[in-house]
Amino acid sequence: MRNHYRVVLFFLFVLSIFSCSRGTKFEFPLVQKYTVQGGDVFYFRPRDAQFVLVERRKALAVAIAPEPTLEAFSYPDQITISRPQPDGKMLENRTLLEKISPQPVLAISADSHFLAGGDSNGVVNIWNTATGELELQLNKQSAVQSLAFSPDNNSLAIGLAKAAAESTDTIWLYDVRAHSAHRSFGGKSVPALAWSSDGRWCAAGLDDGSVLLSEAGSYGEPKRIALSTAPVISLAFHPSGFFLASAHADKRILLSKLPTGEHLFTFEPPLPPNPFFPRVIEGIAFDPSGSRLASDYADGEIRIWDTTALAKSLAKQ
Repeated sequence: MRNHYRVVLFFLFVLSIFSCSRGTKFEFPLVQKYTVQGGDVFYFRPRDAQFVLVERRKALAVAIAPEPTLEAFSYPDQITISRPQPDGKMLENRTLLEKISPQPVLAISADSHFLAGGDSNGVVNIWNTATGELELQLNKQSAVQSLAFSPDNNSLAIGLAKAAAESTDTIWLYDVRAHSAHRSFGGKSVPALAWSSDGRWCAAGLDDGSVLLSEAGSYGEPKRIALSTAPVISLAFHPSGFFLASAHADKRILLSKLPTGEHLFTFEPPLPPNPFFPRVIEGIAFDPSGSRLASDYADGEIRIWDTTALAKSLAKQ
């Protein structure tokens, strides 16, 4: 009997160690979901702490700066901008640029000063949104797949498609005010880019399902985080900088701990991928408090989860 008792105690001891090694179990309840027109996009509006829906209007791409709100829409031969009026009932619309090549990728700086557009020929244009004047043009060797301005509005990350039989870098970080390249790296196609809220980290989502995490002020080798076999579609940093959400082509959203890349949670898709919507997720975003994570599916469903458990886990450390 005594030996049996010792075996049971040993088993419980091993089980407790194993449970601790698995780390904290997270729960992220779904707090809201609704259906909109397929292809519409959203952004987080700080003044009323709401995720706001924006109609795509058949645009190739949409870029939004939330404060003050400026919405840019790229069409096959022009770019228009809209500025919602304070009463929320009217829009100030104007055509910013006409007779330009299609810009399927857009990004706007947080202060609304810069608007960047990229095309399939590898040309990146950076315009002044107040005047429409071209401030900088960059010519790369392959199609532009993603663009993202840093939070301080000084740097632009550029993600390129991997050109066949080419060994050139596919991720470029540019100082848009000094008109110079800060650094380049990577060798895979880059469908997604994101900056941490403090501007320290730039994450590049690759078509092989992994992420390259680069420290913006460093020339060190970026850290590669293997996440999935499905291409990365969109990225979002938690405001703390300790977590990264990555949306993938299989409609799953993975939550990882940084900088280790430890997998914490998988948000399963509402429906299997639809062949009529190859870009199955338009975007994901945390609110500035990190208490909510929103996902915009290309087939028209928007989901918002409660992610306050992340902040609670940091408080316990």
